[in-house]
Amino acid sequence: MTINADQVRIWSEQLCTLPALDFAAAVTALGLAGTIVASSDDYAVVEPPPPGAQRLGLSRENLGDNKGNLASVEVFPEGTAIPKAALDARFGGGNALPRVDFDRPHVVSYRVELAGAPFRVTVNASFADEPGGGGAATKITLRRDVVRAPAAR
Repeated sequence: MTINADQVRIWSEQLCTLPALDFAAAVTALGLAGTIVASSDDYAVVEPPPPGAQRLGLSRENLGDNKGNLASVEVFPEGTAIPKAALDARFGGGNALPRVDFDRPHVVSYRVELAGAPFRVTVNASFADEPGGGGAATKITLRRDVVRAPAAR
């Protein structure tokens, strides 16, 4: 497996349909071959990272219905491995998020929701420069959120 836009799409769909996961189950379910190295109680990296990634991190949810389980997967792609055009082709047009400050990255957000899935995934791709079709992502975060059934009236 090499990290590219196709793999990010596959993972985002898997993360929608999989049940709540701890780090070990997430590594297995996503097909990662590395070892989990804890950086803190809530964050770990996979060593070695998969081909196409400089680093791959996992974070744990601290609040809500998914507390204690996998909250997000962070991928730091190597070089120009994942251009915005490839993400747009896999996810449709993304939404540019407001920049917090002039020296912060440009972020484009994509949402993945599958009917009946217990989770939805927000894919946030960060770019050093204003993302055009050729700009490559410097970081991609797949954020997993519990889907709530509508309240009965």
